[in-house]
Amino acid sequence: MKKLMVILLVLVAGLQCLAQGVVSGPWVSGARDNRVTILWTTEKAGQAYVELSDGTKVWETFAGRRIFKRFHSVCVEGLEPGEVLRYRVGGIDLVDDHNARDPKFGKQWEGEWHSVRSFNPKAERCDFSVFNDIHMKTAKYSRLAAQVDSAATDFLFLNGDITTAGNYVIDTLVHYQIDPLGSLPAGIPVLFARGNHEGRGNRPDLVADLYPNEDPAPFYYTFRQGPVAFIVFDGGETHVKRCVAYNGAEVFEEYLFAQLEWAKKAILEPSFFYAPVKICLLHVPMIDHPDKNDYLLQRWLNVHFVPLLNQAGIDLMIGADLHEFMYCEPGTMGNDFPILVNDDVRRLDVRCDRKTIRLRMLNADGEEEFSKEIQL
Repeated sequence: MKKLMVILLVLVAGLQCLAQGVVSGPWVSGARDNRVTILWTTEKAGQAYVELSDGTKVWETFAGRRIFKRFHSVCVEGLEPGEVLRYRVGGIDLVDDHNARDPKFGKQWEGEWHSVRSFNPKAERCDFSVFNDIHMKTAKYSRLAAQVDSAATDFLFLNGDITTAGNYVIDTLVHYQIDPLGSLPAGIPVLFARGNHEGRGNRPDLVADLYPNEDPAPFYYTFRQGPVAFIVFDGGETHVKRCVAYNGAEVFEEYLFAQLEWAKKAILEPSFFYAPVKICLLHVPMIDHPDKNDYLLQRWLNVHFVPLLNQAGIDLMIGADLHEFMYCEPGTMGNDFPILVNDDVRRLDVRCDRKTIRLRMLNADGEEEFSKEIQL
């Protein structure tokens, strides 16, 4: 009886903590060599901050004011490359804000401590894991994530279609995109390429909020970790028939041309240009294919983007979207680099140094089903 009472008291205490603290997260995104962004959601709106190990509190603010929300995003800047940041999230619950000049607040709360490392261009190696085409199948997603070696992984990359097109709200997006990763995102940055299904949702801006970037656009950007420079693209809509469903509100062609013009400059930036290894990440693979209908966008991207990526010296392209595995050797479709398309049932683990790219695809049981070593 005493043991039962203890268990009940622990459960009640946990529920009380949840009611005034974190519901989802924290997770880390927007990682670079000098900054990371910490994100989380709470059951109640309120003031929020990230506390660092030295006691510094970085408050969530907008235009000179602390703001009262349930979805929180705090950028911690001024980090050194490869610096380990020890942090915890905290806040003060909002009780009543009917009088805008005199809001009422409850007690202050604080979460658990976590550690995350900023990116380091001078690191000798880069290790990352890729997930794609989950389509809200959270059980499979969790099983794939549970195998990740957190001590040997620099970042997680979500390569699109983690959710399926719908009426997006923050809580739903976090539930399907972040929660199945468990505790991993608190200590390993999560980066993202938008899939065609995330593009079909009614609030693509909310998807962008989950993975903040300070680059020109939320869904196409470059970053550097160790010897590898990455360039990320947003392939837009895959099927011409789907455009009818937007009722004239889509401008994907202009969007793709804007990315092309941006990429011409991005590949000349020193951090990218001089990188020993260069990898392109995007949901829609830039492949040629005899099917001119279902593969319309892939063929278009192949024609317009691949020549530029050849010029940039890309060593590997990693795509998704097709729900099937494909490995295209260099030279098979105008590409000077291999193109790997990960399927919808396996995780792709990548390890890079200055001379080699090692690829491993693992199923939900942790069994290796494909491996390849690319000599640079």
